[in-house]
Amino acid sequence: MKKRPLNKEEIQKIWDFYYEFSKNPVLNKLYNTPQHRTSNTYRHVCLVTRLCLYKATKKGYDLDYESLIRGAFLHDLFFYDWRVDKENRKHHLTRHPEKAINNAKQYFELNDTEIDIIRNHMWPITITKFPHTKEGKLVMMMDKKATMIEVFNKRKNLLVFDLDGTLVDTIPDLNGSINYMCEQMGFPKRSLEHTRISIGNGVPVLVRRSVPEGTNEIDYLKALEIFKAHYIEHALDLSKPYDGMYDTLRRLRKRGYTLAVVTNKNEDMAKKIIDGFYPNMFVTVVGGNGIRKPKPDYEMINELRNRIKIRRPRSAAYIGDTEVDYLTARRALMPTYIVTYGYRTRDELDSLNFKNVTYIDHPSDLLMYFTKKSKY
Repeated sequence: MKKRPLNKEEIQKIWDFYYEFSKNPVLNKLYNTPQHRTSNTYRHVCLVTRLCLYKATKKGYDLDYESLIRGAFLHDLFFYDWRVDKENRKHHLTRHPEKAINNAKQYFELNDTEIDIIRNHMWPITITKFPHTKEGKLVMMMDKKATMIEVFNKRKNLLVFDLDGTLVDTIPDLNGSINYMCEQMGFPKRSLEHTRISIGNGVPVLVRRSVPEGTNEIDYLKALEIFKAHYIEHALDLSKPYDGMYDTLRRLRKRGYTLAVVTNKNEDMAKKIIDGFYPNMFVTVVGGNGIRKPKPDYEMINELRNRIKIRRPRSAAYIGDTEVDYLTARRALMPTYIVTYGYRTRDELDSLNFKNVTYIDHPSDLLMYFTKKSKY
């Protein structure tokens, strides 16, 4: 490929476009489509795009970077799980590129480079459809690399993270939805502090603790539905990741750790938040589905082990912020790390008399305890 050195401003502009396009609402349709063992289609297209950009910017390739990003994100824009969809399963490998093009054309004006990327990324399976553009050839190669990573990368060092209060500060949006529910129901509004101390056992318990004492079951269920409907639309309004967490997670992955999330939050909502702040960072997200017992029961830990096929990792640990997380880790027989920057103060945590717990005052402190170097 033709090369042209890129300066820092050009590289920053390229990554800015990546992050902007990654938030396109059309891509939300890919969140819940499983792909390649424990990945989903959104994470897959993010990984392919990032691999392309890492290689291209490092080598200084002279490319149409905006078309590269758009084409890489849209190359698998199909909205079905090919493993269970009988209609599409038989010919998925060869026909999904055309389905992706047709879907993309409903929302975007595609140029020739983008069409080439999408139509020809499955070569050599689609043996007559070899990409003609340098952007298409790069996506074709990185798509294969991403698939290999997702299917065969079986690291044996596992770190399990709680979500609320550990990875992301979600209290502002939770409190906003609680107060919207209270307003609609004619209940007294709740403070941020009340929401803080009510978090940890899942949304049904949070709402139960937020409605007035003595609220009948019919009104409680109505309040719960109002909260859920509002929160699903506003979960990313004011929430934010904790400072330093993204870089810490990135460095832990480089050291050879598999990262996963186990949360009492609804699983679809949890995936939306994780993909919004930490795309491609976690191998899977296990959340509430109305059937699995919530934490501190360790049924969710068992579900995680079943998904990632690591029943006896060489090393494993659980990182959370509340007494619920402590009990979950203890019952799952996992070493326990409790953060003090989350939804329980250090004084509150000390009063609980936890045993054999390591406290984490800042996300970067995790790097002191997990130092194994990656072989990958």
